[in-house]
Amino acid sequence: MLKTENRSVFEKIILVLIGGLLVGMSWRARGEHGWGSESGVLMVGFVYALFVTVVLGARKKMDLGWIAFTASSFVLTTPAWGTLLSQITGTLRGSATVDDEVLTADISVFSAVFMMLCLGLGTVTLFGIFLGRGYSDKQWKIKDFVILIAVFYAVDLITKASVSHWVIELVQPQAADLFEQGLEKAGIEGSAYSVYMQHFASIPWGKKIHGGRNYFSEVQVVTNAIKAVASLLVVRFAIKDKVAAKVGAVCCAAFGIGITVADLFFFFCNGGFRNAIPEYTGTFVYAWSNWEYFTGFIAGVILTAFLVNLKPTEDVREITFDFIPEKVRKVLIFIGGFGVIGVNIIRPAILRFDTTTTSTIIGAVIGVVLAGIMIAVIVKFAGFNAEKIPMDVLCRVLLLFFITFNAVLYLFVCTEEYRNINEINSLHTILFTVSAVACIAWSICETVKTQKINR
Repeated sequence: MLKTENRSVFEKIILVLIGGLLVGMSWRARGEHGWGSESGVLMVGFVYALFVTVVLGARKKMDLGWIAFTASSFVLTTPAWGTLLSQITGTLRGSATVDDEVLTADISVFSAVFMMLCLGLGTVTLFGIFLGRGYSDKQWKIKDFVILIAVFYAVDLITKASVSHWVIELVQPQAADLFEQGLEKAGIEGSAYSVYMQHFASIPWGKKIHGGRNYFSEVQVVTNAIKAVASLLVVRFAIKDKVAAKVGAVCCAAFGIGITVADLFFFFCNGGFRNAIPEYTGTFVYAWSNWEYFTGFIAGVILTAFLVNLKPTEDVREITFDFIPEKVRKVLIFIGGFGVIGVNIIRPAILRFDTTTTSTIIGAVIGVVLAGIMIAVIVKFAGFNAEKIPMDVLCRVLLLFFITFNAVLYLFVCTEEYRNINEINSLHTILFTVSAVACIAWSICETVKTQKINR
């Protein structure tokens, strides 16, 4: 039985809204100084997995270690998207980091939308699958994980060497043409494909050539989308976990839609179709920041709406690591669960300060102390592997802490340059602040309500 079965339609609507606000503020913070890139999506995945556990209820397959594992899988599918966002205006731009000249090419908006859909589809593949796995009645074995990961990386290598280039040539041939112009300008002989294969998937090398960063990124983005489809098919038909496949598919679709729809901020702020309208120069709306927030909000709404209506399955225990002695399993849970907690506290606490020695030390001390207190309290009251209290209770505590921690860090704790409260008159900061207040209020109310029910 899932907790959402006892909730009214109105309560489910509130949960869907909170899910959107939570992912919206988390995805906005993910792109900010201090989180960023892989560590940023680790935070998003961890916070949302905590939220799902609170909303749907604890499952035997979702202890703290598996929540950490699920969140960590998000890191494996983080692509590069820096050159893709402005394509929606119908103009493809070569890398401006090479020299003062910028090569451009006209492209169809369809091709830009296709690339954004591929970007979103492949961004959350493993996270979605493993989140669904926690609420299915399929007991995975080691071989199931091996099969999935083997297919995931095999498809990655094969498609980056073949299919992805064909797809780009079919949908957006201008990407290869622009890269080849850049190669010619740099005095390098060879086609886009042949040079790519010489510097296989090395985006840092591609940045040195006009159009190279974009082409290398597009190959990876298309590859990730193909990997997503292949992985979902493997989970559904080889591993035979229907719930994991469904949740994974919805998660991929949610981010595909969210990332693409939110890209409209770049369309309107950057002058519309091939600069048909004046570019926006105000300070209320920043295209990038609002794209990040609404990507998370839209994806969070769609995914949460699906999860609160998820059909219940038998709550089976985890058997994957039954061959490992219980004491060793507890150690692994401790390392995994508390390791992710520590990273999500210490890293942003350090990086939100500048790089001077004094500030870095201050940030490190704050982060280590907070992480140490959090871990010590959990071990004291919940046990070495959090077995003394229900997982949904522990997740409520952790969720409230991380929502508050991320909000305070994002708005206030940083050097002057990155302190977001300074942009309180900007749309994305207003949305983040409202989201944080709403999520904190909901989290407190949920905790109080649950305590009353349990008395």
